[in-house]
Amino acid sequence: MNPQIKRLLKEIEDNNDKKIKVYSLPSCPACNEYKGKLEKIGVIYENVNMEGDDDMWAKLEEMGGSEFVPQVMVEDYLIKEDEYTNINELISKTLTKMIGRKIVIKN
Repeated sequence: MNPQIKRLLKEIEDNNDKKIKVYSLPSCPACNEYKGKLEKIGVIYENVNMEGDDDMWAKLEEMGGSEFVPQVMVEDYLIKEDEYTNINELISKTLTKMIGRKIVIKN
């Protein structure tokens, strides 16, 4: 395994105490792709199912979010849909916030 990837996986493991919430819908392909990639690299997260939950949508909006998913909370920072253009960028931002150094995942 590439030493950089090995180091990143170790950093992910060491930072899995960080609180990560994924706001998603069960029928959302982007949400499912994102969660699948998180699971593949060993990121522990809490899934927040937004389907039919008007109160949770209102809370997400109060936090600065919108009606689009996925959106991700890492500790107290909400990664909104206007901060990424594809799932790899969302993974990059999640890992950057999680481990405290810039991570770029290329397509």
